[in-house]
Parts: sequence; structure tokens; C-alpha cells
Amino acid sequence: MQVFESITAAHLKGPTHLTIGSFDGMHRGHRALIMAMQEAAHQDGAACGLLTFHPHPRAVLFPDKPVASISSLAERLKLYALAGLDFTIVHPFTKQTAQTEPEAFMDLLKEHLALSDLWIGPDFALGKNRRGDVSFLLEYGKKIGVRVHVVEEFRWEGVHVRSSRIRQTLSRGNIEWANIWLGRHFAISGVVVHGDHRGRTLGFPTANLSISQNRVHPADGVYAAWAVVEGRRFPAVVNIGVRPTVNGRQRTIEAHLINFNEDIYGRCLELAFVTRIRDEMKFSGLEALTQQIARDKDLAEWILAQDPQVPDYERYRELSYTADWGVDVFGGTLEELFAHAAIAMFGLQAAYDVAGPTVQQYIESEGVDREDLLVNWLSELLWQEETHQLMVQRVFVEALTDQMIRARVFGRAGPSDLAHIKAVTYHDLVIEPPAASDNLWHARVLFDT
Repeated sequence: MQVFESITAAHLKGPTHLTIGSFDGMHRGHRALIMAMQEAAHQDGAACGLLTFHPHPRAVLFPDKPVASISSLAERLKLYALAGLDFTIVHPFTKQTAQTEPEAFMDLLKEHLALSDLWIGPDFALGKNRRGDVSFLLEYGKKIGVRVHVVEEFRWEGVHVRSSRIRQTLSRGNIEWANIWLGRHFAISGVVVHGDHRGRTLGFPTANLSISQNRVHPADGVYAAWAVVEGRRFPAVVNIGVRPTVNGRQRTIEAHLINFNEDIYGRCLELAFVTRIRDEMKFSGLEALTQQIARDKDLAEWILAQDPQVPDYERYRELSYTADWGVDVFGGTLEELFAHAAIAMFGLQAAYDVAGPTVQQYIESEGVDREDLLVNWLSELLWQEETHQLMVQRVFVEALTDQMIRARVFGRAGPSDLAHIKAVTYHDLVIEPPAASDNLWHARVLFDT
């Protein structure tokens, strides 16, 4: 992938397909737009690229209210390259750029990129005072010979996927849902710096990560994560917060790399977050803190040993029924199917918006057959919601037969504005083994609302 430092630095012969935006995080919606553009560009024998701005326009226009980024510019460029783009333009955004009329900006793209096709979303706008909206671009595009393609807003599991939503979800610590919308584990990287070395004295040495202040990071708490050092991956337990037990004042990101004993000060460390384990807590003393860290380490090691993946398919799809609320559920294995059925029930109730304390517990259910077991399993979780306000966000199935399930669930204790499922029904209930078309288990479940 070629990278140009400005529009005027690129002298393309065309035809050229282009999309414009910050594409922060390169989530599933971004990749869906790029894939549609790439397919059309391939048919036209055209180059296919992306134009982004640096710094972010809000940092220039509203310096007192900058947008924290999901990915750094370097990380974004790597993701753009992985998406298979032919080129990326990183155009400097200044106050002068903000005053550019949309006609002049489009003419600049036509002149230097030989632009033939522009791909945008329904709320896209460019130029001074955002005057270059969709209607303007459609009309002006015809005038200068540029086809403008307006791509519908992307939805995944019924939710509009936006960078702003992912930022909010990360800020709540709902890492599991952010990962789903990103289509990968959220990662943050930085240089390992010296801390106060307190972790080493407790028997759990940590790598302290120095990151940009304008970066999004998950809410304070403890997480299971993968640590990547010079291309090598290690399981890790990560603490984000102020360390209240030792009267800490500054927020830090500390990672204990499990079964790792190397000096990595000054090296780059990437942390890919998998699951939230608990909130940050203040303990009675160092002994209690050490005991909890040991439990966190064991739990993180167990979670990562399962090698949890972010599915490349939708875990569920909402169904339209006159009286009931239903979902089609999918899973690569029967265990995944049962786990995703639980996620579907809570996803319909907007569990991703709950910001209460983190909880985890074991859930066991029994049934006379698979279908009965699925209803009983979901009914038990629904009872946990009704009695303890448990909103499930992650499920690890430890044992499953046709008559029994035992699982460890992670979630939040808190109400949801959409929490109005009353019961799990047997109506139209079905569980089907994988079909050759998608190789996925399939279930249909209806809820009484």
C-alpha cells in the first residue's frame, strides 16, 4: 500500500475509487464499505484507496474537546494495509483546510487522483461548514464526472456500528462488545517504562505501558489480555487504574505477563484485551491484594487457555414476530451455540450499554434434551437478571451434554432500559446441526415480552 502525505503529493492516473474519513478503529462497518468499494474498483480496473486527515478535524476545530482515538495513526495505517487498499492519503488538517469550499475540495481530488468514484456513508459531509453533504456531492459529482456511492449505515447483530459507540463501550469497560463490533480484540500499544516496581515486590512484576493521552483505553479494572512483544504472544493479566490499595494517584496500565521473565524496558508492548475480570478495588492491605492478584492471574490464564476468538459471523439475528420477540442464533460448536443464545437474549436488552459493576458466576442447568436444556439455561439466566440484575456479556461453557450445561459467565450488575423479556418459550424452538452452506449450528428461540 502506498502512503501519500497529502492530496497534492499523489499524482494518480485513474480511474480511482476513493472513500474519505477518519476510519478510527477500522471496525466492521468500515471494512464492509471498503470491501464494496474494492469489488467495484476491481470490476473497473481502478485503483482503490482511502483519504484520512491528521490530526483529527475535531482536534483543530474544537481543541478543548478533542476526540480520543481508538487507534493511533500508525496502527490505522497497518489496518488499512491489511484491508488490501492500494493507497492511503494522510492529508494534514488545518484551519485553512476547514475553510475549503466543497467544490474546491472535489476539484482537487479530481485533479490529483483522477477520481472516478467516491464512496461515502449517509451522514457524510465535507468542506466549509460541512456544506458538501450527500445531496451536494451527488449533484456536483455529476457535474465533474464522479460517481458518488452512498452506502447504508452498517449494522451488526441489529446494532449500528460506529466508532463513537465503540469509544463509549470501551470507556464503560464492556470490552467484549467493543471486540465484536471491531471484529478483533481491541489492542493498545506503547513503550514499557519504569514504574515504582511494587509488583515485583509482591511477586507479580508488571510492565508499565506509556501511551498517548489522547487514546481510548478500557475503563479502570482488571482484564485478561494477550501481550505481544516483538512478535511473540504471551498471556497476561492487566490492571488499569490508580491502584487505590497503595494510595496511587496517577492512572496506569500495568500488565503482568504470565510465565515471562525478560527485561523489556524501552521495548514496544501491545496488549489485546479479551475479557474483563473485575473492577478495580481497594483492599485492606498488601496481603489481601497479593492474594487477589494471584486469583486474577489464574483466572486470566484459564480464560486465555480457551483461546477465545472474535467470531467472523453474526452470533444472532433478531426475528420479526407479531407478539413475541425472537432470534436466530449461530455457533461454530454446540457450546458456542448455547453461549451465543445467552448473548443474544442480553444483546436484545442492550447489555452493551450497562455500566454497573463487573460480576462473574457459575451457572448450571439441566434438561431432558437439547431443546429443553436450552430453554432452562436461558430461563436460569433470565432469573439471575430479574433477581440480581445480571446482564451477561461473556460466556465460557465448561461442560455440555444433551441434558446438562455448566458455564462461567461474566457480565454487569445493572438495569437496562430494554430489559423487558419476561420468559423463554418453547414456541417454534429448534436446534439444528451444522449445514454444508455455513457449517454453523443453528437455533431459533422466542421470548415472551
